[in-house]
Amino acid sequence: MRRSLVLVGKAPLPGAAKTRLGPPVAAAALYRAFLLDTLDLARQLGWQRTTIVHPRGDDAELRSLCEGVQLLEQNTSGLEDALKCAFTCHFREGFERVVLIGSDSPTLPVDVIVEAEAALADHDVVLGPTRDGGYYLIGMRQPHLGLFEDVDWSTSRVFAQTLRKAQRLGLQVHEVGEWYDVDEPADLDRLRDELTRLPESVAPNTRATLRGWDEDRRRLAGASRVLGRDALGHLSAASRLRQNHD
Repeated sequence: MRRSLVLVGKAPLPGAAKTRLGPPVAAAALYRAFLLDTLDLARQLGWQRTTIVHPRGDDAELRSLCEGVQLLEQNTSGLEDALKCAFTCHFREGFERVVLIGSDSPTLPVDVIVEAEAALADHDVVLGPTRDGGYYLIGMRQPHLGLFEDVDWSTSRVFAQTLRKAQRLGLQVHEVGEWYDVDEPADLDRLRDELTRLPESVAPNTRATLRGWDEDRRRLAGASRVLGRDALGHLSAASRLRQNHD
């Protein structure tokens, strides 16, 4: 059985990755950690291939970061093209089970992916819904590309539209449990809370990056307090000089 896990990813460059989570450089560093932790998850599976499908121009940056991973450049831009490209290419190469996930769910349990692949024995499609109405996982045993057409991507309607399309195409669908992508500050808060309850071995790169963020904030807060005291001292001295002059 030839199986592949595909990650939808991109180069972790400032201004191009997770810009809603923080300043450009910090957000890119956090996305880099997400990507590395997701690749660690992929290695636990021991499948024949792990692939990152990515936008044009990201190949060199990703190659330096993702050793032993197949890189697949999209034909054009956009999520629809990424999904079509990923499934078409893998089934053309003879893979029998293809499961695709995002690269921004660093604590996703490996058991979810194992369940998805197993369900493809008697289902045509596997979907993993997100709370915001999208999906974080889709798996197939044949390329049903019609699932990706005329979808309102990046909206709360994505999962429902995809499910209706599968039903109209007569496809048997298995749903795995709900999970979440880390896209917004609220998602990051949820991730931080979740990490406090999980073993240290889960998402080590993400943990290290967030700890670095926290240390930087503490240093900045300390520096601000020192600067504030200095400024108050200067103001007090200036006030005394004015009083003496008067």
